[in-house]
Amino acid sequence: MSSKNITVSILAREFIVACPAGEEKSLLDSVQYLNQKIDLIQSQGSIVGIDRIIIMAALNITNELLNQNSTNGMDLSQFRHKISSIEHQIDEVLAQN
Repeated sequence: MSSKNITVSILAREFIVACPAGEEKSLLDSVQYLNQKIDLIQSQGSIVGIDRIIIMAALNITNELLNQNSTNGMDLSQFRHKISSIEHQIDEVLAQN
């Protein structure tokens, strides 16, 4: 499967992320959702430090996905594939730093 580089903005920083062809909208939607979670955590003001804020956002999103999985019968293999894809994207972003 071919991929292309997409520039995304997270916490007002730009990152270039490899994205499989045809998945661009999904990636951009994911970035927007992540930014919303980060903004919510920052607005609550109880967590200090960018690393901690990002980790809390990731934990909140993972918890939402796991709870959704238990309520709508999502195929576990699809869920694992999606998590693996997200982990790969995170690894690429962290490697750029």
